[in-house]
Order: sequence, then C-alpha cells, then structure tokens
Amino acid sequence: MRWIWFGVAVAFASPALAQRPAERDWAAALRADARALHDEIAANHPGAVNPEDPGFAKRNDAQLAMALKRARTARTYADYYLPLREYVAAFNDGHMTIRIFGDAPSEYRWPGFLTNYDAQGKMRVHTRADDAPVPIGAELVGCDGRSAEKLAADRIGRMWGRWQLESTRQRWGRTLFLDEHNIAVPPLARCTFRVDGRQRTIALEWKPIDSNGFWERAWGDRKTEARIFEARTLADGTRWYAMPSFNGDAQSDAGKALPGLIAAMQADRNAPAIVLDLRRNNGGSSDWSQQIAQTLWGQAAIDGLPKSDTQVDWRVSAANLASIEESYAKRGDGVSPEAKRWFEAVIAGLKGGLARGDKLWREAGTEDDAPKAGKAMPQPPLKAHVYLLTDPGCASACLDAVDLWRALGATHVGKTTSADTLYMDVRQYRLPSGIAGGGMPMKVYRGRSRGNNEPVVPVRKFDGDIADTPAVEAWIMALEHAAPR
Repeated sequence: MRWIWFGVAVAFASPALAQRPAERDWAAALRADARALHDEIAANHPGAVNPEDPGFAKRNDAQLAMALKRARTARTYADYYLPLREYVAAFNDGHMTIRIFGDAPSEYRWPGFLTNYDAQGKMRVHTRADDAPVPIGAELVGCDGRSAEKLAADRIGRMWGRWQLESTRQRWGRTLFLDEHNIAVPPLARCTFRVDGRQRTIALEWKPIDSNGFWERAWGDRKTEARIFEARTLADGTRWYAMPSFNGDAQSDAGKALPGLIAAMQADRNAPAIVLDLRRNNGGSSDWSQQIAQTLWGQAAIDGLPKSDTQVDWRVSAANLASIEESYAKRGDGVSPEAKRWFEAVIAGLKGGLARGDKLWREAGTEDDAPKAGKAMPQPPLKAHVYLLTDPGCASACLDAVDLWRALGATHVGKTTSADTLYMDVRQYRLPSGIAGGGMPMKVYRGRSRGNNEPVVPVRKFDGDIADTPAVEAWIMALEHAAPR
C-alpha cells in the first residue's frame, strides 16, 4: 500500500472570495504570470521530466506562447484570467488547477436562458427569463453550424479540460450560454432548438447578468447541503457514515471528526449494513481510507490483497520538499505510525535527490517494506454488508478509497466518480501578481491499475438526484432488503 498525501486543491474559481483585484496593466500581469506559471511547471511538475509523457514539456511551451500572444491585446480582467484558465485546462488534470484570490470583476452576459445536460445526455433549457425565446425543456440542436456536443467541447471543454468525464460535463454544462467576454470564445449568434418535435431557430440577444444572478440561475436547482460528518442509524438498523472530506489537517473538520467516526465503526461491524457515504468528498489524505479499511476488514485482509506493481516517482525540487515538510508538520500528533514512516521516507528521499542533483526520485520505503512486529492477526468476519456511496465529485484520495474498499468487498453504489491522472500529490502555488494561484502535482504513478483519467462506475447506479439524501437512503435500504442472504 502506498501512502498518498494530497493537499486539498481548489479546482475552480468561485464568484466571491476575499477582495477585488485592483485595476492594473492586465497585459503586463498576464505576461508575468504566464511566464511564472510556465517556470513553475518546468521546475516542479514531474511531467516536465517524465520520459513516458514526451509531449508534456511541449504542451507547456505551447500554452505559454498562447498566453503571451493573448497578452498583446489584453485590456481587462477577463483578458488576463481566461488565458491562464485555458493554459491549465490544456493539461486535462484535475490536480493541476488555477483559481482567483479575491472577487472576480467579471461582467457576465446571457441570452435569457441557460442549458444543461439531462439524464440522457441531451442539452436542454433548464432555466429562463420570462421573456426568453425558448421554453424550459427545449433541446439544443446546435448553433452557428456546430452541433450541441461540438459546441460544448469547443467552448466549455477548452476552458475547463477533461470534457470526456461525466462529472465535468455535469458541473460545467450549465455554462454553455454564459458570455465571459472571452475573445477566444466569442458569443454565439443563432441557435436551433427542438421544441415539441419541431425545430426552431432563434437569433440570440445577449444581456448583462450579475455573477450572483448567474450562479443562482445555473446551480440554484441543486440541493446544497453542508459538509456534515456524522454517524446515524436508519430505520432498518443500517449504520450510515457521512464523510464529505478526507482532509489530512488535524485542525480541519475532517481531522476533528474522522477519528471518532472510525472508532465507532468497530462496534458496528455486526450491523445489518454499513454505508460509507463519500458524497461531496473530493480528496485529502488516503491515510483515512486505510484506517477505515483496517477497522472494518482488518490489516490481515488488506495484506491479503494482490500485491500492486505500482511505483511512484517524485519530482525532486526544493519547493516540493518544503511542501511535504509543511504537510507533515500540520498533521501533528494526528499522523498514524504508517503515515509517519511514509512522510519521513519521502522527505529523506527528496533531500537525497536534491543533494545528488536528480530530477526524479523513486519512492521505495513504504509501510509494505517496513519491518513488522509480527503477522497481522485476522479479525472476526465482517458481518455487515458495506455499501460505498459516491457522487461525480469523488476524486483524488476519494478514488483511492474506492479502489481499496471495492477490492476488500464493498458494494459500490451511486454515481460514476470523477477521475485523476497519474500525476498526484498537490502542492499549492501563487503567481507573482498575487491574483491567481492553484495546485500543482508533485509525483507520478507508474503501473497503476486504474488508468489515466479513468472514472470508476458503480455496481449499482442511482438514477435520481444524488444529493437527495432521503431518496438515496430509501434506495439503499431497498437494495439491502433485496440482497440475497
């Protein structure tokens, strides 16, 4: 088992953060930040020196050239930020991110309606102004000579990346008819919809919409629930554990809540069923899923899994070393003995690599290789039927939990997960302007069984709103009652 530490990265810019970036020379800001981003990637990302990814460095150079070209005409905040977002999106990596620190002075426009994907993958109108020219439910056929799917890939996928993933399309499909004043993605002019079986072509009239109004229109139909960690008992005796984060910081909500939840699981091994609810969990530290596996299935069961041929290469750099050291320090007394060995081995390995002038260091000393006091004793058989519940946001360390618990026998239910590349373990960076920054992977997997940007499909898929907890509870109880004994 490999120990994996993930800094929690913010993958997307939010509409309201600290303070609005001051007006400035946006062309100069873009030039400086694009060059710094290029150098950050070249100096610290494993892809830049990965012989198995020969196009990575060329992609970095090409994206810098794109951003510098756009800087020639940059006059606004949108002209500054959107090329940087496109720069990062080109790598199709959920761990390589960029965000804005402060309110984005965006000037949005819309044509009076917004579309989104339905359950069958059709793009339909899902919200509209009273005077919009198309009704709710109208199916988008295409615009300006391009099909709906081609439009979405060209206009949204280009700006966010990973458009092949259901999780990405479900999140950002709502922005097809958002005009961000992006000179690379000009406003659409004429669109055709299918209404009551007939096609109707309309000319779009773009009008201002404030950011709060847009975000409410785009996502107001989604149920928003707080990230609550809890253990509860359903009517049939099923024990339900909600774990919306695997943040490894001992002072985080996860760091404070998960030790108690994991301790409670030991007494619930004989419950009729256990639900491990990972909805809204997009990662953190894989130490948590390992501890849960030890509690429910036992270390002997984990040791009995087929051995993985996975190897890990770290990008050797002073910045990456400092990040791991900082993460280790933040864990404090909350770090498990296995994770402690992992941190210390990686820190020693990166220090040695720096001293030798290496570009990559292969991680070798993990807990699997460490001397053990004796063979792990098997626990009594787990009587509870374990359900693993995911939504499309499950990524990073959440995916590692899925891989491990499924292998141990958990039944995976819910929605198809997100996915990650072979580049992992995120370090945070900030660009010179202070406006933008994000996350940068520090290591690369070799030989991982789950492929690059490969999502995990549940054994049983839930067709309704995955955020509707009462409906999901009733569905899982029905599955449990129908399960053969």
